[in-house]
Amino acid sequence: MRGKKNREQGTGSKEQGAGNREQGAGSAPLTPHSSFLTPHSPNQRLRTEISRNIVLIALFFLLSSCTSMIQKSGEVLEGSSFEEMNLGIYRSSGNDSEAKIELRELVQKNGEIALEMSSSAWPGFALRGSRPDGRGNFELTGCRVLSSHVHGWNEFTMDIFGKAIFDNPKKTGAVLYIAGNVERVQISSGKIRLKSERLTGAAALTPLRNRRERILALVEWMNEKAESGEVKTVFSGRKEFEKYWKSLLFPELVSKSKRPPGYTTKNAERKRVDGVKWNRTYTESLFPEGLWEFRNSGALLRDWEEALYWIYIEYSWNHITSSFNDTNLIKIK
Repeated sequence: MRGKKNREQGTGSKEQGAGNREQGAGSAPLTPHSSFLTPHSPNQRLRTEISRNIVLIALFFLLSSCTSMIQKSGEVLEGSSFEEMNLGIYRSSGNDSEAKIELRELVQKNGEIALEMSSSAWPGFALRGSRPDGRGNFELTGCRVLSSHVHGWNEFTMDIFGKAIFDNPKKTGAVLYIAGNVERVQISSGKIRLKSERLTGAAALTPLRNRRERILALVEWMNEKAESGEVKTVFSGRKEFEKYWKSLLFPELVSKSKRPPGYTTKNAERKRVDGVKWNRTYTESLFPEGLWEFRNSGALLRDWEEALYWIYIEYSWNHITSSFNDTNLIKIK
């Protein structure tokens, strides 16, 4: 009897358990000490699914905009996202084959008004001047140079001193004059990129100034050769400049047919640096003593490979600045 009664009670417990399961299907069980729905709740599962979809969508947009976000961050760090505002743009007239000179009236980041002049014949180069007075006179204060090469670039601002006139009586057309020579002073800021290495601020300023000192020593000798009539003075562009001077500066690196007359390796003293056997006898026969170690150490070749356009600009400085003189400009914006 007792066993039968226990079996009957067990049957009742099963029926009660089934009733509880049926009740659980209609309402979610609560966790102990909490009034929130458990994860097994249909409502909670729906919320979880929605949250997951939101996260996936947000992740998609984050990944798709990652490049632009990084680019914007770089622009802020370099200050390039705060562009100077143009007040007016003037451009030279003439044939399509002629170099186009452009002058911009700018509001600088510090709020001051300045003029910037550039030429299609000299990409990566621009002169900058102060705000003209009532007669159109203004001071030339700086120039910007961007000299690129296969592994990077040199970019810098150099202080200059000179006088110019922006004659703009009708506000629709103007004439630009450069009065006399423009004096180069010193590099005031710059950046260097060489392969994966990037230098800015003070870290870039010292090597830029040191490189310029070497370039100026080379250019001084080149100009002396040009003034004496021994070499060509004016070139049609960087390629002609490179072709002409490379054979003279580095005969070891060109074919025998392109080497300068009189170059010989017979009984010559040689010095190997970075895989190049420099002809020291040739160096001493052509270059002034101050440039001997510059060439024989390979430093001249490195400057040539990493700053050729810069060398060309320094060599052609007077020709560049005079090319802006007496230019008729028409306002286009």
